[in-house]
Amino acid sequence: MAEETGCACKKNKSSYLGKKFWVTIGRLSVSLILVLLGYFVFSEANYGVYVNLAIMLTAWLISAYDIAWEAIKNVFKEKNPFDEDMLMVIASIGAFCLRFFGPDDNDFLEAVMVVLLYQVGEIFEDLAAAKSHKAITEAVGLRAKVASKLVDGKVVEVDPVSLAIGDEVIVKVGEILPADGTIIEGGGSLDMSSLTGEFVPVEKKLGDFVNSGTILKSSSMTIRVDKTYEDSTVSKIIGLIDDSSKSKSETTRFIDRFSKIYTPIVVGLAVLVAVLPPLFLGISDGAVWSHWLYVSLCLLLISCPCAIVISVPLSYFAGIGLASKHGIIIKGASFFDKLEDLNWVVTDKTGTLTYGNFKVTKIVSPNLEQAKFLEYLQAVESRSTHPIALAILGDCDGASFAAKCSNYEEYSGKGASADYDGHHLLSGNARFFKEKNIEVPEQKEVGTVVYLAVDGVYAGYVILNDIVKKESRIMVVGLKELGVKTCMLTGDKKEGAASVATSLGLDECHSELLPDDKRKLLQEKISAKSGYVAYVGDGINDAPSITLADVGVAMGGAGSDLAVENADVVIMNDDPSKIVDAIKIAKKTKAKAVTNIVVALVVKLAIMMLSIFLPGFPLLAAVLADTGLTVLLVVNSLLLLNVKKL
Repeated sequence: MAEETGCACKKNKSSYLGKKFWVTIGRLSVSLILVLLGYFVFSEANYGVYVNLAIMLTAWLISAYDIAWEAIKNVFKEKNPFDEDMLMVIASIGAFCLRFFGPDDNDFLEAVMVVLLYQVGEIFEDLAAAKSHKAITEAVGLRAKVASKLVDGKVVEVDPVSLAIGDEVIVKVGEILPADGTIIEGGGSLDMSSLTGEFVPVEKKLGDFVNSGTILKSSSMTIRVDKTYEDSTVSKIIGLIDDSSKSKSETTRFIDRFSKIYTPIVVGLAVLVAVLPPLFLGISDGAVWSHWLYVSLCLLLISCPCAIVISVPLSYFAGIGLASKHGIIIKGASFFDKLEDLNWVVTDKTGTLTYGNFKVTKIVSPNLEQAKFLEYLQAVESRSTHPIALAILGDCDGASFAAKCSNYEEYSGKGASADYDGHHLLSGNARFFKEKNIEVPEQKEVGTVVYLAVDGVYAGYVILNDIVKKESRIMVVGLKELGVKTCMLTGDKKEGAASVATSLGLDECHSELLPDDKRKLLQEKISAKSGYVAYVGDGINDAPSITLADVGVAMGGAGSDLAVENADVVIMNDDPSKIVDAIKIAKKTKAKAVTNIVVALVVKLAIMMLSIFLPGFPLLAAVLADTGLTVLLVVNSLLLLNVKKL
């Protein structure tokens, strides 16, 4: 989502903190040094008007050449030439002319300071808005670097991009699957969080289809490639990110829109002031022409938009600073306006609304004391690295249990068994217990159920769930108060998703979704054009949706690098309620910017009228209307940084 800005840096924002930034700082520093030399050393009193003019004009060219070039280009491109660049050029040239048409005590200082102040404002604006989206390059992290291809019974390492349909590839524990295909030998547990965002490993067996970009967590497998890289899951996700990025239109800055109306009016008014009065008061009188030309140039100087084009961006800059104090990174000024006018907040579930890890939420042990039941269950799970086993172990010392266990055996996707304390223990799911001919009560509660049997006799069960963050409830309540609706899109099962949505009071919930499904549903919300849509997520699978949304929000603590890089807003502590704070900050920032605009216009309009109708209007008043008002509004903008209560 590149944005236009008002100076030379507008064509390449991502590099602004690099070479272009320092070149701009360097030339403005040189310009300022020349101004000081021209004012204090090579002044008119010491070296005459033309030497002083040469120094000041050189300083002006160094600091304003990019502004002048943009103004000229807009004229020849048949765009509206009356933007802030054109007005800055006219106003500063007019300030030079005041030395010759105005009172003798005028100098060239104001002409150069006008553009210097303008460029300083542009630097602040670009620093506030600078952000980098490296979605495509970061997405390479989804891909396996090499694939272990079987060729004539030997293993050859090849680039996954070169794999063809029908090739056979061996995948070992911990490796990323290099291609979409079918398991023809072996099997194991797959971490599919890169696709679904869900943390529960999925068991895959002989004949099952597997996706590239997933990670093998146990055992090993041989897969037959069913899709080329161009059609693979990884390639599609990268393509989604690319397409989503392209579908985001560039934000037209308020200052551009404002200038297209404001600048033609003040330029036209200045021309009328310069021409009409002499036509009626003395067309042949040079003194009359000189006076009204002086008034016209004063008018242009007063109308210089520095107060607005500096204070308004600084309001957003201060808003970004205020947000950062609250652990929220907002990557550009344009997103404040969108946050302020949000209609929907669409969110992922796991890691966003929930903590993203299992916790035991219920223990039922009808045939054992609960303490003994937990001891046996933790003992049989102590040698497993499965997320469910780790959640059951909790904070206890699994190593001490493991040392006392013998004859441990793990049954992939089913459960485990071990001998402990003179008893044979079994733990696992209902299917596993059915195979062992042990009857267990059927459970319809939401969550993952793990049963325990002692010496072949059912002893009880635990239910594990992903816990909803308390901040998620605060978020939903806060958004409702602000009139923003909420929707959850998740790859989780329907029952679990519905339970979370109901407990939080979400307006909508859609479950069992893949990244492309999320993107389509999100696009429907955006296409409705009933206000802006934000998407909140944390995983690689969320990156396409984060990129597509009007405002993409990522969890910066637990979120993937890809999600964070694509996001417009990053919540550093993974607290979803911060989205409410971000909206409140956006509203305060927008109010501050609007206040600055209104004050600037009212004051400038009042002084414009005085310059036209008040005889002997002093140039000092024009200077104060420009630079003085700018300083006051800049201070007003920076007061945002001291806001304590949102």
